[in-house]
Amino acid sequence: MTGKRPADHAQRRQALDPGQSFIVQAPAGSGKTGLLTQRFLKLLTTAESPEEIVAITFTRKAAAEMRSRVLQALAEATEKEPEDAYARQTWLLAQETLAHAESGGWNLLNNPQRLRIRTIDSLCQYIARQMPLRSGFGDAPGPIENAMPLYREAALSVLGELESGTALAGALAILLTELDNNLDGLQTLIADMLGKRDQWLRHIVSPDSRHKIEGVLQQVVETHLARLQTPFSGSVAEQLPQLARYAADNVAPDHVLAPCRDLQKIPDADSASLPAWQSLADLLLTAGGTWRKSVDARIGFPRGDGKAGEMKAAMSDLLERLRPDTSLEDLLHGLRKLPQPAYPDEDWALIQALFTVLRAAVAHLKVVFSERGKVDFCETALAAQEALGAHDNPTDLALRLDYQIRHLLVDEFQDTSQNQYQLFQQLTAGWQPGDGRTLFLVGDPMQSIYGFREAEVGLFLDAWQGRLGDVELQPLRLSVNFRSNRGVIDWVNLQFPKVLPPASDKVTGAVSYAASEAYHSAGTEPAVIVHPSIGRDDVEEARDVVDIIQRRKEADPLGTTAVLVRSKSHLKTITLLLRE
Repeated sequence: MTGKRPADHAQRRQALDPGQSFIVQAPAGSGKTGLLTQRFLKLLTTAESPEEIVAITFTRKAAAEMRSRVLQALAEATEKEPEDAYARQTWLLAQETLAHAESGGWNLLNNPQRLRIRTIDSLCQYIARQMPLRSGFGDAPGPIENAMPLYREAALSVLGELESGTALAGALAILLTELDNNLDGLQTLIADMLGKRDQWLRHIVSPDSRHKIEGVLQQVVETHLARLQTPFSGSVAEQLPQLARYAADNVAPDHVLAPCRDLQKIPDADSASLPAWQSLADLLLTAGGTWRKSVDARIGFPRGDGKAGEMKAAMSDLLERLRPDTSLEDLLHGLRKLPQPAYPDEDWALIQALFTVLRAAVAHLKVVFSERGKVDFCETALAAQEALGAHDNPTDLALRLDYQIRHLLVDEFQDTSQNQYQLFQQLTAGWQPGDGRTLFLVGDPMQSIYGFREAEVGLFLDAWQGRLGDVELQPLRLSVNFRSNRGVIDWVNLQFPKVLPPASDKVTGAVSYAASEAYHSAGTEPAVIVHPSIGRDDVEEARDVVDIIQRRKEADPLGTTAVLVRSKSHLKTITLLLRE
């Protein structure tokens, strides 16, 4: 970075206000870690003690990097003022921090442990150990990286109840019937589920689980149906029900169009209307999800003169009018993937059996943890939540932490899970605007990659509306990319709106593209060159990759090249040819 100011300079300056809480969207290359470092330094200049500020990251590497950056800034504060504008700002903040620290006798360079920069797992472990009886931790068990042997032990212990004659035995029998009495298979499934219990445990402890779960299914369905109300209006709304009724009358009673037989108007957006909507999708779209090019007797429009000819022509005309609307095409095809809004009773009986077994498995796992003196990170997080108590009934520990922590910073917030989100709500319960306590969330929903471990990008989108729990948040969006030149940024800005959905949706986790601005000018060569390959031919593809690398080495002998592949198996042929 040179002396020029980035286009989003005002937002970056605002993010350093120690009296406000923010949620910051920081795309790739926007200097997120640097902003966190500056925010941390700024807060240190106003704190009564460094322990008042807690910065949370999700990996040890990220925590170590942030700690290193803060300490490096403090160490360099005694050196010559840098010329670079960004480095100068960090330098000035570090100088102010050292002066404030000296007046408080902190001696941070010799006591770096006073800087509370830790992982979420480390924070949970610290909280749980403060109240061992409340959290159930007892004598501070040690964390274990690979807990699968303990999960399998707990699962085997549950299966030992099969002959007990209890309700648990009946539930196990139901599951085994579904698995053809495969005991090993059931043990493996239970063990796998125990490793993910933070994702489902809260859903199965409620007495009205069915109502809540089906309520979520209905919400997903009705949110999707609501988007169809606007496109299906006007002349389309008048014509389509008549055409759908006509088609339904000309097919067998069990045909997919049967729900349209009594259709008088465009269906409502309630979940009960889902079958009718799905029938309309089958009427208008092919199985592959594209607008029908023609209609025939198989879809209720037989050949003929008179009314048959008129209705067929009208349907063809309607399809031609709808054809340009690809977004509506996608919405209709998406109807086919929606879940049913309610469970049949026989399916719910199976789910209840599963809930019974899973609740017992969790209890058995706690026994195994106690006997082995080990816990997984999931147990640590659950214990921390228990130690803090409910939002409306906090424990003494929660009240004490509320007094101690005045500033909370969270990195990679787009990868927050529901349980972690709840933990942040518990830690900030009761915070009020202007009371000197702040929350600072940083992330980029476009980079959310941990959905498999229940990271919910929808939580970022929800907080982006201006609140997390009791804390009001001001949204800030960084736009400048310092990593790539203008050619790359322009290409990405052009292509990625075609890849990502047009609008964000917290229910489905859809994230729209936010354009970046280039800080560096374009290079002399094309920034991005696409080498298309039709079909899959690993050998030919490997030859092309090696040829590109050789040509780049000739043009820039000191340059470096990265080859990104989907999997290691995809790399075999490329590696072989590179060695040759």
